[in-house]
This record gives sequence, structure tokens and C-alpha cells, in this order.
Amino acid sequence: MQKKIFRSIFMTVMLAVIVFGIIAVAFGFRFYRQEAETELAVIATVATKQKYSDEEINDILKETLNYEVRYTRLDLEGNVIYDNFFETSELENHKERREIAEALKKGEGQATRLSKTMSTTSYYYALKDGDCIYRFSRERNSVVAIFLGVVGLIVVISAVVIVVATIISVKLSENAIKPITQIVNNLDVLDENLQVKVEYEELEPIVEAMKKLSERLSRYIRRLKNEKEKISLITENMVEGMILLDEKETILSVNKSAIEFLNPNFSYSEGAKISELVKNQSLIDGVKIADEEGTSYGVISTPNKQIQFYVNKAGFNNTHGFMILLVDATEKLRAEEIRKDFSANVSHELKTPLTTIKGFGEMLENGIFADMESVKKYGGTIFRESERLLALINDIIRLSEIEELSADETAEEICLLDVANDVEETLQLKADKHKISVSVEGEKFTVKANKSYMMELFLNLIDNAIKYNNEGGHVFVKVEKRNGLAYIVVKDDGIGISAEHQDRIFERFYRVDKSRSKQTGGTGLGLSIVKHIASYHNGSISIQSEIGEGTEITVTIPCL
Repeated sequence: MQKKIFRSIFMTVMLAVIVFGIIAVAFGFRFYRQEAETELAVIATVATKQKYSDEEINDILKETLNYEVRYTRLDLEGNVIYDNFFETSELENHKERREIAEALKKGEGQATRLSKTMSTTSYYYALKDGDCIYRFSRERNSVVAIFLGVVGLIVVISAVVIVVATIISVKLSENAIKPITQIVNNLDVLDENLQVKVEYEELEPIVEAMKKLSERLSRYIRRLKNEKEKISLITENMVEGMILLDEKETILSVNKSAIEFLNPNFSYSEGAKISELVKNQSLIDGVKIADEEGTSYGVISTPNKQIQFYVNKAGFNNTHGFMILLVDATEKLRAEEIRKDFSANVSHELKTPLTTIKGFGEMLENGIFADMESVKKYGGTIFRESERLLALINDIIRLSEIEELSADETAEEICLLDVANDVEETLQLKADKHKISVSVEGEKFTVKANKSYMMELFLNLIDNAIKYNNEGGHVFVKVEKRNGLAYIVVKDDGIGISAEHQDRIFERFYRVDKSRSKQTGGTGLGLSIVKHIASYHNGSISIQSEIGEGTEITVTIPCL
């Protein structure tokens, strides 16, 4: 802005100087010419009135003037009678000359003629007196000659004017821009309480407009900042991972969940590529697919997790980027696998007894078994398979009930040691049948729990300890309270469970020894029910076992 003001002022000053120079030269030359013409008229008038002779007039001109004046006398026909510069015989008739023609017509005449070199201008004045015409002329420099004569002076003056004009322009532009510069230096458009004082009242509307602009900008920036903080807070605390990429697959934003999922050792820096964060080719390929098709999804497998990713392409301002959402699908995929196994196992477990019942039923219907002993034998098989089928259905229903109910709905204060003793009495006949001794010990305290569920927990744990024990074995049940938790420990010295099966024995229908489970009438849901009962009471379950050494299962639930 200051440069434009400087240029405008400078050009204005220079134009004014040029115009003034042209006018001054024009007026000076005009005055110069008028002076010459006036002098010639005065000389002619004086000479004719005094009736001087030609020689006298010539002498007077030489003596009184410091410049040469040509004097010519002519008759009325235009013939030269006398000329102080040339021989009369050398001069042609002058009747057609402008000044002579005007003198013959009007009594006086004048003319101006430029020399062939354009360096001088001749002024002529003619006066008619009687039968003669007196003409006087003089030469003066032309306007071109005058200009060329003073061109050096003009250059010097122009240089001085340019310097002066430059100084004036700089000062004027500085003075013009100074109040605005002061406003800018004292102005912070992000200051909502902007206070700026100006010396020029013409600038007050600008300051007022800036104050209003500052208020609007402050509110807008504050809103943007709040929105940014909200988005940052949401993304940083998301369980899901989120990554934003530009079209060159450079990371624009990544939250901590995404880093924990993909590469906990990754340290984000500006300009980092997605390939630096994740080495899994499926995600990188997913970005390329999304670039072509608009969206893609897949699964990243790590030693401990299954991460589902969704990639979406987003376009903005003639460019595009990618948004990647990462979800920990470990439990979901595991649950789906368990559901698939559950469906397959339920189908198999239900099919087996039903097939047996159907087969023996058809035999009985067709009279294949004629004697009562065979009827009794196979009827008993049908009865046992029906009981097994009923137990299986009851266990499935029980699992569904446990999953659907809330712990607070059926909770009551119970003594775990009393429940353990009741279950021990219930299973005493079965233990005696297998020659297994069962002992219960512990301290009396109460917990808030579902009594029927806790009885079922003890029944399943103690029953399994009896069924999978050796003849003459022992089952130890202990109930105690430690650090605000109730500990239920059921230990046996039976066949034990190998380490490869210990992580899966709480799954539905999972059996370590399927042949033995069928012999003992197990459904494969007992320990799964125990685990669900523990979870139902906000508790946990753990196992320690070795082949041939026995098994110890510990359940913990919160006390009152």
C-alpha cells in the first residue's frame, strides 16, 4: 500500500513539474515574441514620424540597439528601394510577402517566419507612410533553440525535482500510512476486548469494524477450538482405533487405540506413512482397494487379538483421503466360533440319544424283542437315554436362564459352608458307590448370591470330582474368606487334566475324555454352567491340574 501511495504521489509531482515546465516555456516564448514585435513597431513608428533618411535610420538602429535590426524601404509596388543588409539589385519583389500585403491594405502588417534550420525565428513589421513602406525585422531564437539551449539546465533542475519529489513522496506516503500502521501494530484481531486509540477520526470506522471482526473471529475460533477438543477427546478415548490418511497414505491423525492395536512401539511424527505403523499387508491392500472401490474391510490377526478393519474413501477439495476404523473383534469372533461349536455340539448331543431311542423304539414296535428280558434290557436303555436327553435340555435351559437374569434379581444372603454341606449329603450315596471320600471344611460367613445357583455350582464341581476320580480317591471341599472375597476350592486326587485341555474345559460340550463322559452320563455342560454362575455373581474361576495327580478348581465371588 505504501509503495502504491508513493508511486501515485511521485507521478503526480512529476506530472505537475512537467506541465508547469511546458506552460512556463510556452508563456515565456509568447512573451519573448510579443516583446520583439512591440520593439519593432516602436522603432518603425519613431523612424517614420521623424522623417529620417535611410542612412540616419540605419545609424540610429546601430547606436541605440544591442542587436541587429534589418531595415528595408519599399515602394508601393513592392520593389526594394533600400536595404541595410543586402544590395537592392539582389532582392526580389516583396509585394506578396504577408507583412507588405497587410501594410498595403491596412497601413501596417506583421509576420513571423521560421528559418530553414528551425534554430531562429524572424519577426517582420511593415508600416505604410505616404508612397513608401518601411519594414523592420529581427531574428530571435526559436522555441526549439531556446529549449536546446537550456536543456542542460533542465536536466539539472529535473534531477533536483526528482530528488525533492522522491523525498516528498516518501514523507507523504509515510504520513498517509502511519496511522494505519499504528492501528495494525496495536491490533490483535483475536483479542475480544480490543482497545485501539487513533489520532485521526477518519480511521475510527475502520477500528470499529476491526473490533467487530475481532469479536466474531474470537467466537468462531473458540467454537472451532471447542469442537476440536471434543473430537480429540472422543477419538483419544475411543475403544476403537481410528486413522486418517491423505491421498498419499500419509498419516494425518491416529489415536492411541489404533497404535495399541497395530504397533505399541510406534511413535507418531508428521509425515509418517501407514506402512510405518502397520506391517500387515491385508490393511495396506485394503487401503488400495478402497482407493478403487470406495470401501473395504478385513481382519488383522495378531498373536493375541483379531482386529477387524473398515476403510472408507472420502473426497474433499479436489482431493481425497481415507478413514480407517479398527475394532477389537477377538471376543466377537471367539463368541461366533463358540456359537458355531455350540450349535454343532447341541445337534450332535441331541441326535445321539434320540437316534438310540428311535432305533430301540422301532425294534420294540416291530416285535423284534420277543422275550421280556430283552424288552426290559432295551427299555432300560431307552429310559437312560431319555434321562440323558432331559438332563441335556435342562442344562441348556439353565445356561440360558443364567445368561438372561441379573444377579440382583435373585440374590439373598446365604452361608456357603451350609450349602457345601447340603450338597455333600446329597452326593454321599454316589460317592459311596464309587468308594470316594468327600470332606467339607471352612469358616461360616454369608454372601449375597442366588442359593439355587450356588447349590448347582457345588453339585457340578463335587460331582465332577467324584466321577473323574479313581476308586478309593478323595474329594476335598474348602470354603474360606480372604480380602473380601469368598474362595470355594474343590480338589480331588483323580485322573487329572492335561495342560492342552485346561483352557477349554469351561466351554460348552467340551469333553476331555468323551468315552468316559458317556459312561458317567455327563452332558459336557457342567463346568460351563459353573463358569456362568461365577460370572453371574461377578466372580472368577481357575484350574490347576496334572495328569494322574488330580485337579483343583477355585471359584471366587465377592462377599457382603
